Amino acid sequence: MSTARVLLVATATLLIIPPVVFAAVALHSGMSIGDALAALTEQYQASRLNLLVTSLVGLFPMLLLLVFLGVRRLLKKPPQANVMYAIAGVLPPVLVTVFIHFEFWPTFLPGRTYPGFPHGLEFIIGPAVFAPVGMLIALVFAWLFVRRESA
Repeated sequence: MSTARVLLVATATLLIIPPVVFAAVALHSGMSIGDALAALTEQYQASRLNLLVTSLVGLFPMLLLLVFLGVRRLLKKPPQANVMYAIAGVLPPVLVTVFIHFEFWPTFLPGRTYPGFPHGLEFIIGPAVFAPVGMLIALVFAWLFVRRESA
């Protein structure tokens, strides 16, 4: 498995999680399949909490991971460990993205009413704070593992 493949699969996963969770929550909240698909389509066109925007914001941690892997390449570090770092680095953003979407959409659906402040901030705080912190912790564990394996 290559680093590029890990990053590509993780990016696709981060883009797919929001609509999948939205649809799952809609169906679980008692909406019919047609109503859930209509709500999903409307949410992609909404000016607030647009699913495309929340998906793209969720990619911010991936940019940080790309910077980390790029710095490793510039420092001429052995590329064999990059796959391990990539796998460790993508897990926290994926888990945080799943969590924040399962945390928000049940309060929004089935009535499709926007909850008041501070709801919705999780779509920014998750990818900007919690995912990078989780990624840093995962990368430290990957570094310890790689270091132990190479010794």
